[in-house]
Amino acid sequence: MVMEGRTRYHKRMSDHEVIIAGAGGIIGQRLIEALRDGGEGAPPITVLTRRADGTWPDGVTPFVWNPAAARQGDEAALAALAARIDGAAALVNLAGSSIAAGRLDAAHLSRVKGSRVDAATTLLAAARRAEAPPAVWLQGSAVGLYGDRGDELLTEASAPGDPARDVLVSTGLAWEAAAAPAAELTRLVTARFGVVFDRDAEAWRRLLLPVRLFAGGPLGSGRQWMPWVSGRDTARALVWLIETPSASGTYNLTAPAPARQIDVTRTAARALRRPVWLPAPAFALRLALGRVADALLLSSQRVIPERLLEAGFAFEDRTIEGAVPGLL
Repeated sequence: MVMEGRTRYHKRMSDHEVIIAGAGGIIGQRLIEALRDGGEGAPPITVLTRRADGTWPDGVTPFVWNPAAARQGDEAALAALAARIDGAAALVNLAGSSIAAGRLDAAHLSRVKGSRVDAATTLLAAARRAEAPPAVWLQGSAVGLYGDRGDELLTEASAPGDPARDVLVSTGLAWEAAAAPAAELTRLVTARFGVVFDRDAEAWRRLLLPVRLFAGGPLGSGRQWMPWVSGRDTARALVWLIETPSASGTYNLTAPAPARQIDVTRTAARALRRPVWLPAPAFALRLALGRVADALLLSSQRVIPERLLEAGFAFEDRTIEGAVPGLL
C-alpha cells in the first residue's frame, strides 16, 4: 500500500499502541507526527524514556525504562517493560547515543556501541517475557554499516564494509546482531537510515551553517556520496514498513537519488544566493573532529533504497534539488 495524503491505518494499528524507544531524536519526532496525523484512527503512542520529566505531545505517554536492564540483570525492570510492550502493534527501536556528540575515540565509541546493544538486548529480553510480543519490531540501523565504498552502488544486497577499517561498520553489525533474535518472536524489519535532512536535524543545520556564513565549499574532495533522506520521507517509510505485513528484513532508508557532498552544498548555496568557494581539507576536518570526520563527512556511500522502490513506496523528496526548498 502506497501512502498518499493523510496516513491510513489498519485496524490493529488503531486498536493497539506503538512503542518507540529513542523517540527524542529527529527520526522519532517525525515518526510521532506521522502516526498522530492519522486523526481518530491514529494509534496510541508510548515512548520509552530514561527520564520522567520530558515534554511530549498530547496523546503520547512516557514510560521510564532502563536500557541496560538486561545486562544488569534487573528482573523487576524487565518485567515492567514486558508488561508495557505486551500486545503492542509495533515496537520501534531507535535508541542509542549520538555519533556526532564526540570524536569517536575509544570512550565515545564504547558509549555509542554499548548503548545500542544494551537497548536492543533489553527490549529483546522483555519481548521474550511478554505474553504477546509486539506484532512487528522495527529496528533502527544505519548505512554506515556499508563503510566507505567510493562510487560503488549499494543496495540491501551489498555486503557490509570491513569492521577492521571502519568503526561504524562494527557498530552497525553489533546493533543489528543484538536485535536479530527478535525474528524468532515477531516480524522483524531493520531500517538502515541514511543522513536525515530536516529543518530541525543537526546534520542539516551543521551542513547549512557555513553556506549561510558565505563559507560553503567542498569537504575534502567534495565528491563523496551522501546517502541523504528527508525527515518526512523517513517517517512515511517507517509507517509504511509498520503497516505492510509483507515487509520484513532489511531496508535502506535513503532518497532514491544520492548526491555528492559538493552538489548538496551547491544546491543549498543557490537557494540561499551564497557562493561556494571555501574548501575544508580532509586533514583539517580530522584535526577538528577526530574520527567523526571520516565517519560522517568524508566517507562515500552511494546507497539506494532498492527494496522500498521495488515495493512501490512513493518518495516525496526524490532529489536534493527538489528537497532543498522545503528544508529552507
